[in-house]
Amino acid sequence: MNTALSVRDLTVTYSDTPVLWDVDADIPVGSMAAIVGPNGAGKSTFIKAALELTPRLTGDVTFFGESLRAVRQRIAYVPQRAAIDWDFPITVEEVVLMGVYGQRGWVR
Repeated sequence: MNTALSVRDLTVTYSDTPVLWDVDADIPVGSMAAIVGPNGAGKSTFIKAALELTPRLTGDVTFFGESLRAVRQRIAYVPQRAAIDWDFPITVEEVVLMGVYGQRGWVR
């Protein structure tokens, strides 16, 4: 099976307290997936750990069979609303240009 995202034995801790443990998941190429659960269930932590934005205690994550490093330029992440500073002045054009940052660096 071709997988867009494969997660094996993912464990994440905050201050030595496990918040996710022994997570395994496969999302097939071409499928849609939803990560659902109540507040505090670890949905954002799962995404951040997969993208190496939060350290993992254990676990392997691959995107299309490759490491994040190999595919980083093809992956985008938009944080949840609470993580955005809505007073920060930014235009729609600048938001769109953020999508090419991984390929070109900061646009001047």
